[in-house]
Amino acid sequence: MNLWASLTVALFSVLSFHTQAEVVSSFQSCSQYFYKGKEPRDFDQNAKKICQKMNGIYFFATLYSKHHRIPLYSAYTFNSGCTNQQERKTANWFIEPQLSIDENAAYTNADNMKTDTARESQFIMVGQAINADYSNTGYDRGHLNPNSFMCNDGRVATFTLTNSAPMDACFNRVHWSKWEAGLQMILKEQDPLGTAYLVTGAVPDSSNRIPKQGLFDDPNARDYNRVTVPTYVWTAVCYIHPRDPEENFSFGYIGVNQPHGSIQVKKPEELARRLSVLYRRNNLKIFEDDCVFPNQKRKTEKIVKKLRNDIQLPLSNRLTMSPDVMNTIRTALSHSDDEGTSYSSKRIRLREAKIDVIYDSIDAWFRGMEKLKFVFGFACLRSAPFHGPVISIGHDELRHRRQTSQEVVCSLVPENSDGCSTSCLYNEEAGDYYCSTGSTTIPCSPTYSDVTVSGEKCKSDHTCGKHGYDYYWCNTDHSWDYCSPPPPLGVTKSGKPCRAERNCAKYSESYFWCEPEGGKWEHCCRRADRFSAVNGRTCKQESPCDYYGKSYLWCETTDTTDSYWDYCCTT
Repeated sequence: MNLWASLTVALFSVLSFHTQAEVVSSFQSCSQYFYKGKEPRDFDQNAKKICQKMNGIYFFATLYSKHHRIPLYSAYTFNSGCTNQQERKTANWFIEPQLSIDENAAYTNADNMKTDTARESQFIMVGQAINADYSNTGYDRGHLNPNSFMCNDGRVATFTLTNSAPMDACFNRVHWSKWEAGLQMILKEQDPLGTAYLVTGAVPDSSNRIPKQGLFDDPNARDYNRVTVPTYVWTAVCYIHPRDPEENFSFGYIGVNQPHGSIQVKKPEELARRLSVLYRRNNLKIFEDDCVFPNQKRKTEKIVKKLRNDIQLPLSNRLTMSPDVMNTIRTALSHSDDEGTSYSSKRIRLREAKIDVIYDSIDAWFRGMEKLKFVFGFACLRSAPFHGPVISIGHDELRHRRQTSQEVVCSLVPENSDGCSTSCLYNEEAGDYYCSTGSTTIPCSPTYSDVTVSGEKCKSDHTCGKHGYDYYWCNTDHSWDYCSPPPPLGVTKSGKPCRAERNCAKYSESYFWCEPEGGKWEHCCRRADRFSAVNGRTCKQESPCDYYGKSYLWCETTDTTDSYWDYCCTT
């Protein structure tokens, strides 16, 4: 122990600055870096909490896994007042001695970070990564809290191995860095008196660790399989405006840690649900209340669309073109490139494009459309009948997914929601589509189909929608016709999912009905959940759908104009 203490003192005496960190039992000392002062919930309880500081100032907080030797997340705020944009020059990366020594020892109150040296590595590497772990592996020491988001001493403080995880070099330097730069530009455009709370994390995969031993590597040359490589890297953002709540916004994005890994934008609550699965946790939460406010939807959508449009990833490897289209484009490009001839064209112009997207199920189409609207402001308009039968599934799965095997072919079109200043999105709690006008939230009709229930095409300027009525319809070349309502699909009184061609609706009758696959029409519930009753009614919260001693499903409804009870469809 005396030798260790002497080495520690000797090393700190030669450093020109003092980088410090504290392994703590509570984040109280650095709680200012968490939204509402509350740390993310339901992460690994065995991970170590670190308040990262330098020269006596706390700069961010980290939750570190000694088992994986990587941080699970770093929480920080964006410093919009940075004037020093020079990249940090020193090559020093720091380690945290407190992670590698007995917490009951007398010297655990020494809260200094330090650089690791060869003679001390055996002590340090017990509970954390060291520089040698990354050498010749093809992986970068990827920052979770980006050094470019910090200033001066704060920038130096980010260069600790407790703030880094193995990131594929291409992913880190090309894809992830573009998103960091795009996010930085957006945050710089906000009110400097506002606060942007950020959490960036890594999802560990125990089956992939570095350094790996090659076929011709000396097994005694180094310690192998020490540091876990994350499968995903993610960031969540919560911006709070100092005066105007409508200027608040929140979103997140998550990327696959691979050379050509895709990066997807998500709402904070969607990201939390995804991470709950990836981390295998039950109730993971990034921000308190998911950093969601009643009137922030418009601002959030604007920010997300700008971020995605500014950082559009290459799509060439994800497109499939017909041979005729491909040959047409190649011919035009070759003709315009034929320089030095009298007949070469000056340039080519693409006048219009029709892009079809194929989903393998109704559920995939529904979820995909919600993402397209929220991120891009586009919809995927169904312009052909569905293919394939609906699969009958159990009540439990039906309640949660409404999954079908029907293939959906749809065309990308700009979203058109009259009277809306935001996208027309499905509200799970209300069981219908809503948008914001900028001042209030109103019901809306999504852009989703131009095919009627009889298979006739709608007019191009009048696709399926409510158009001022309480049912879905459109004008056709000959007259008008009903449209099947947009997903999610309803369910019949006998528990069968409705066909997408004839989803649950009235269709000129006084009751709601639909056609299940391979069967006759039945009364139906508009949603496959415990609180949806037939005839468009809603079960009371204290009376969810059940048998209650009868041979049929029923519930007490919230409708006071008629009978106090009605049939329902699923428990």
